[in-house]
Amino acid sequence: MTEFEYSRRDFIKKNSLLGLGAVLAPSGLKAFVRHLDEQEKDNLMFFDAFTRIDPRRGKHPEERWSLDHLLKEMKQCSISGALVASTMSGLYDPMYANLNLSERLKKYPNLFAMWNVMPHQTDEFPNPARLGELMKQQNVRAVSIHPKLNAWDWRADTSKELLTWLSRNKVLTMVTVGEIGGWSDLNMFLKMFPELPVFLVNATWSEQRYLLPLLHTHKNLHIGFDNFQINEGLEYLHEKGFTDRLLYGSMAPAMSAGAHRSYVSYAGIPLEAKQKIAGGNLTRLLKGQKPASTYVNPDEDIIMRAARLGQPLPVPVIDMHMHMLDKGLEGAGAHYRMHHGGPEGVFELVTRIGYKGGGIMSWNGVVSGDSASGNVTTSRALDVAPKGFWGLATFDTTHYTQAQLREMIPKVYEDPRFIGMKPYLVYGKQYHDPSYDIWWEFGNRHKFYALLHNSASDLREVLALAPKYPDVRWVIAHAGGSFNMADMAIAAMKKYPNIYAEITLTPVHLGIVEYLVAGAGENRIMYGSDLPMRDPRQQMGWVVFSDLPVRIKKKILAENAIEVIRPCLDRLPEHSRPSII
Repeated sequence: MTEFEYSRRDFIKKNSLLGLGAVLAPSGLKAFVRHLDEQEKDNLMFFDAFTRIDPRRGKHPEERWSLDHLLKEMKQCSISGALVASTMSGLYDPMYANLNLSERLKKYPNLFAMWNVMPHQTDEFPNPARLGELMKQQNVRAVSIHPKLNAWDWRADTSKELLTWLSRNKVLTMVTVGEIGGWSDLNMFLKMFPELPVFLVNATWSEQRYLLPLLHTHKNLHIGFDNFQINEGLEYLHEKGFTDRLLYGSMAPAMSAGAHRSYVSYAGIPLEAKQKIAGGNLTRLLKGQKPASTYVNPDEDIIMRAARLGQPLPVPVIDMHMHMLDKGLEGAGAHYRMHHGGPEGVFELVTRIGYKGGGIMSWNGVVSGDSASGNVTTSRALDVAPKGFWGLATFDTTHYTQAQLREMIPKVYEDPRFIGMKPYLVYGKQYHDPSYDIWWEFGNRHKFYALLHNSASDLREVLALAPKYPDVRWVIAHAGGSFNMADMAIAAMKKYPNIYAEITLTPVHLGIVEYLVAGAGENRIMYGSDLPMRDPRQQMGWVVFSDLPVRIKKKILAENAIEVIRPCLDRLPEHSRPSII
């Protein structure tokens, strides 16, 4: 991969043909391109600390897995280089797979092997001295360990020779909590080997109360954000002084590299801090190993370019799946922590990254199960919302009688800012249960829409409701959560024209947005983030860096959402209507 340069004239010509003229006048487009040209000085070199290729057990046919998939995604998302691990180093003989991986990567100067290592006493693996010779020969400077998968005990005296050698040589060592044993085991591991630079991957946003204290305690702990997509995470961790221990790692090609690069590109932190996270910290930990140059995709569209440079998109963004905490809160009970999860934090962030509106629902009313209080929380958030945001109400049919619901439902919807319906699975009844009929009938009369996180293992609920209530637009939440879920959503959308799909979920599977569009059409798929449970920037980058043309990205990011709420536009106050209308 080499750095690419092109003229502003070529750029304007290419991207004007891709549908931006419908958003920006020619003079506005040229001005925007000039602005992006000025920002090129801040372009980041992304050096991916966590990619993994080769076969996986139980893979859906559409899941990406090969070296070719990885190379294509790196090109698409302007990723300059990557550490590459192989699944075969855990599922087959480790040293055989390690050497095979290094051999395959030799033709790619921007790809660097990460080997899986284990103790040598069973005569399956070289001892540390020989391992060091082989790593030097192959220029390998990072390893992973899989004690659980490969059935060895890292606590055993026989394992200390390997781990002490890694520690003494300060070899970057990738681990997961599951492979080490648990969070208390990870704490012990970090304490026993304080000089070993440990790189933790696969931690999730729901594990913040385990992970964040360990960052304070152990200076050898480094973390990635493949699944640790905490709201305003980079801003928070930079403020706490952990910048030097944060690594960009995408888990491509299973996950979208573009999703994760957007987390860094849009971070509200100094450029120097972004440079460290994007690749500088990894280069330091690898003792100078890095790609030779910064790569920029010569075929990127104008939306991708804006995201690459951390600039608000030149097209509208409407989020169909937004939660809200009460003012000033950062915790939401259970295992949920949401930094700046109240209106002040949420609206500041989404405005900064270019939102033009979205549908707001509470957290306490939906997930915590207090539906009446949740509607109040949503109303209060709308009171301070910027232009373009509307509300989804929720009603629990297990805590309130039909008579009470008959009184409560119209009263909440007296507020014209509410146009959505959001039940939730914690209420204990499937959505096509007769107890919900009173709500659905009301929504059908008023042409509301509903966002459904299925409570069954299939989509039986939406398939039962769509024909019964044809004037409701039924939106399947988290349709991009897995390829199996996408298959069910596609089948449902093919059956009924009033079923739509919203994509959000942590795994940000590479290729699934395109898969949904190919299966159900470009007019039925919508962007959503589920913020502030997770940060919205990965979810937005997932769409932005997809293979789809600009005109379809525009539909997913906003235009399809407008069509879903269109029957309610006359009801919405002017301030609640997205500004693109």
